[in-house]
Amino acid sequence: MISMSIRFSSGTFVRSCMWSVGFICYFLLPAVPSHLVYQSVVGGFAELSCNFSPVYEDKVSLILWYKDNATKPIYILDARNGIRNEPKHLPSGTLSNRSYYNVSVSPSVLQLWDVREDDKGKFKCRVDYRHEPTEYFFVLLDVIVPPRETIILDKYGQRLKDLIGPYNEDASLLLICEADGGKPPPALTWWNRDNLLKANFTLTPQGFPRNELVLHQLRRDDLLISLTCKATNTNLTAPISSSVTVDLYLKPLDVRITSISKPLTANLQTEQVCETWGARPAPQVTWWKGTERLLAVTDAVSPDGNHTVSQVSFIPGVEDDGKNLTCRADNLLIPESAITDVRDLLVYYTPQVTMTLLSPLNEDGFVEGSEVEIDCSVEANPTEVDVQWLFSGFPISSDLKRGIIVSNYSLVIKDVQHYHKGQYQCVATNQEGEGWSEEKMLLVQYPPVCKDPKVHIIPVAHGSEVNILCEVDAEPEAHEFHWILNNTLGIESVKTAATNQTTGVISFSPLDPTDFGTLSCWAKNVVGQQKIPCKYRIFPGGLPEAPNDCKVINKTKGSLSVGCSPGFDGGLSQQFQVEVYTDTKERLITNISTSDAPFFFISSLPAETQFILVIYAINSLGRSSSVSLQASTLTGQTKPLNKDTDIGTIQLPYILGIVFGIVAVLIVITATNVFLKYFCAREEEEIRGMKGDEREEK
Repeated sequence: MISMSIRFSSGTFVRSCMWSVGFICYFLLPAVPSHLVYQSVVGGFAELSCNFSPVYEDKVSLILWYKDNATKPIYILDARNGIRNEPKHLPSGTLSNRSYYNVSVSPSVLQLWDVREDDKGKFKCRVDYRHEPTEYFFVLLDVIVPPRETIILDKYGQRLKDLIGPYNEDASLLLICEADGGKPPPALTWWNRDNLLKANFTLTPQGFPRNELVLHQLRRDDLLISLTCKATNTNLTAPISSSVTVDLYLKPLDVRITSISKPLTANLQTEQVCETWGARPAPQVTWWKGTERLLAVTDAVSPDGNHTVSQVSFIPGVEDDGKNLTCRADNLLIPESAITDVRDLLVYYTPQVTMTLLSPLNEDGFVEGSEVEIDCSVEANPTEVDVQWLFSGFPISSDLKRGIIVSNYSLVIKDVQHYHKGQYQCVATNQEGEGWSEEKMLLVQYPPVCKDPKVHIIPVAHGSEVNILCEVDAEPEAHEFHWILNNTLGIESVKTAATNQTTGVISFSPLDPTDFGTLSCWAKNVVGQQKIPCKYRIFPGGLPEAPNDCKVINKTKGSLSVGCSPGFDGGLSQQFQVEVYTDTKERLITNISTSDAPFFFISSLPAETQFILVIYAINSLGRSSSVSLQASTLTGQTKPLNKDTDIGTIQLPYILGIVFGIVAVLIVITATNVFLKYFCAREEEEIRGMKGDEREEK
């Protein structure tokens, strides 16, 4: 009994037929019943078997492969040294680089890769034995050519790809699918995703398969459906396909102005919103104010294109009251598809405010003491308004002490002073909002005044020099400064060292105790001379004295406590500083400042280490001489106290010294405060006396 099989390139048998002598399976391969038939795909892989008996394997001398009627072999296996003893492989022709005869399997096979269409045909395997008769085996290779592509056409024969259309609702659509290439001719089917739409196809006179799909009435549900044509002529490869997506024109179903209906404010931008549904593609949304088309329009379209939100921005005027506001949605691709929504406009407007200066004004401003009147004019709808006055952005009201009288529509300043200088504005409010006038700058000319009217206390060391600044405000700016010194010797003038428009500077160097006293500064501009001078109290000051009686009052393995008695502070507030160095004074380890008393707690130090402590005082004029002190931290093991040692006896003198030092500092600070208060009181009395003299002169 003989077995005949057909296998794919993978070698899997797909059909078989058995017959005995006198019976042949003509229904399967009527032309070549004794041949094996294999299928492969162009570019694929094939195995052609040569089914000689394994009994004769060791007697094989040569195996030769022929194709069709060729007399020259296309592949030779030289097995004269033994089929398992590295036989020689001699491919030739078109199979040189894409074939291999594999004798390690049974039956042995001729393997082909990168199969070509012209590989199709009848292959003959000739087996020559050393002493046995030659055998022949025949194999038919069937090469399948898949289709190159599927082509989708419209009724006019135009090729369609990707997104097609758009088509109107309710229109019919004809799609034609054809396959390019393929042996045998492929079958064509139409699909909507996984749903088979049409399987029947025909062959054209030219032999091309063709499948026509007709959609008689396109509906909204057909929007963006994907239609796929698939072609296949073998199960060895996946089908090839082409798809188109159907786009539709849809009319808008509804349009509506969705903004809250309320009065609009003239000259104030407003935004109105309109929504429309159902159009595809997004419709053109236009806005109209009366017969005027509004152009400041922005549209937002939903991802599916079915919903459009349109916003218009415009500034209504008083003349727009009563006009129609219209939102129109129109799919321009579909005739007569426009729909509209209309709303009446109600326009209010905020007060329109202007401010007028009624008093005569020169170009440089008003002189102190003048009277100023400002008028506020208001136009508003609704007409009920409240008026408010602003000075430099802050509300003002009547203040008789400052000479300010505010009525509803006017502002009067009876006696203009320099502090009235600034921006004035009128604000009117009705139910629609606020209306603001332009700001008007009120300029006031006034003689110089001190920027800081308090008496300045300035310590100066004997023989040192200090620059003293006299800073003033004036309109117009000051052009002259005058200084006098009032000390125990009397009053004398002091020459100004340098000036600009707002500051006069003198260089002051007291050489004798009688040089200390009070400096007064007057500035002058075109309006007049400064009435109340700027004053500076000069008193002696010097460097502080170094702290004394410094001792280490406590120490541990990681810290030191040091106390001193303070020296004289030089007449100024002083601070105390300690610098901790290594015992060779080569490297600074840390430094600590204190303003209360010369008592220092120095922590985070290494144990059992020698240090040099440098202690000094600092005030605004500089630092004192320093005091050096040697100290060391304890070892890591803390030693117990001697029972005979009186702890209070050891530490009490140092603690009392610290306490007395703190008390002394507090006494000095208190005395200084009393001294300053005394001179400040004297200064205030002098200023009040000068003001009284000025009032008497007036």
